Amino acid sequence: MKGVLVKRRRATGFLGAALLVLLLGVVIAFEGAAGMFEGRGPHAVRASTVSGQGLLYTPRAASGEESNRKWPAIVFAHGLCGPAKRYSETLETLSSWGFVVLANQQQEDCGEGNIRHPFESVANFFIPGGKFSQAADSGAMAGHVKGNLEYLREKANVDSNAIALMGHSMGGGVVIDVAAELASSQPGAVKAVIGIAPWNGAKPTPSSVVSEVSAPILLFCSMSDALCPCRGPATITDTQGPITQPASIGIPILFGVGADPNWNGGTMAIYDNATNAAVIEVKGVNHFTIAGTNGRQMQALATWATDRYGLNFNRPTRSYERIPTLQYSVGFLYQHLKLRTSASMNVVSEAKKDGRIVKVLSK
Repeated sequence: MKGVLVKRRRATGFLGAALLVLLLGVVIAFEGAAGMFEGRGPHAVRASTVSGQGLLYTPRAASGEESNRKWPAIVFAHGLCGPAKRYSETLETLSSWGFVVLANQQQEDCGEGNIRHPFESVANFFIPGGKFSQAADSGAMAGHVKGNLEYLREKANVDSNAIALMGHSMGGGVVIDVAAELASSQPGAVKAVIGIAPWNGAKPTPSSVVSEVSAPILLFCSMSDALCPCRGPATITDTQGPITQPASIGIPILFGVGADPNWNGGTMAIYDNATNAAVIEVKGVNHFTIAGTNGRQMQALATWATDRYGLNFNRPTRSYERIPTLQYSVGFLYQHLKLRTSASMNVVSEAKKDGRIVKVLSK
C-alpha cells in the first residue's frame, strides 16, 4: 500500500510539474507578446543634424547584419512650440528598433509668451507675422514634412517603400493632412501614419480630410490630457502673474475665428471620420508625457513650456513607469511596413490586454 501511495504521489508530482511547465509557458508567451517592442531596441543609434532638414537618427547594423542595408524610415513632426531636440529620447528609442528617423527643426520658436516679458509677448503672440503665428502655421509645417519625406526617399540607406509619418500635437494633426494630400498626388508614398495627441485644429482640419488617407492610421490620446483630450474641451489653465484663468479664453484670439476649446471634436473626430484607423486611449498621461518613454524628458518639456508660456500642464497620477505609446507605435510600424522579423504583434489585441490602456477602438 505504501508503495502504491508513493507511486501515486510521484505520478501526481509529475502531472503537477507538467501543468506548471505548461502554465509557465503560457505566462511567458503572454508576457513576451505584451512586452514586445518595449523600451530600447537592439540597434545602437547615431544622431546627426542635416542642414535644412533637422535631426537625423540612424540605426547601426547589428552583428551579422548587412552594413549597407536599407532601413524603413519615419518623418517626425514636433508639437507647437516644442523643439525637436527635446524629444531626443523618443526619437532615439524609435530609431533603436531599426528606423531612420528625421525630425524637422523648423517652426520651433514661438518667442516669449509670459507677462514677465510683456512687450515681447505682445509682438510674438498677438501681432500678425509674429513668431507665434509663424510657428502655428500648419501649412508651413506640412511643407517641411513633405520636404523631409522627399529627402528620405532619396537617401541610399532608406527603403523608399517603407516610410511612415509620425507627429505629436500640432505635428500629429499635420501628418494626417500631409498623408491626405499625398494620397492622391503621390499614392503609396506614405505607408503608415501615427498621430500622438493630434491637434485637430490644424488647417485643413485633420478630421475633415482623414477619410482621404488610404494608409493605416494609429492614434493615441488620453482623457487626462488637459490640452488635447480624446474628446471634449481643453481644460488647461494659463497663469499670467497672479491671475490664473482657463487658457481656452485665448484660443480664438490665437488661432482665429472658429477655433474653439473642443478642437472640432478632437482625436475621436479624426478616428470617427477615418476609414482605416485605430485609436488607443492611454491612462494617466498629460499632453507631453504621452509622447515619451518613461515620462521624465517629456515632463521636463512640459515644465519648460510652463515657464516660458505660462500654461499649466497637469501631472496626472500614473501607476506605471514606462509609457506604452512607443511600444505600440513600433509594433504598428512593424506590422504595416511589413518588416522582416520573427517578432509579430497584433497591436489592437495586445493593447486591449494592457493595464496602461483605457480603451482601444479599430476599424
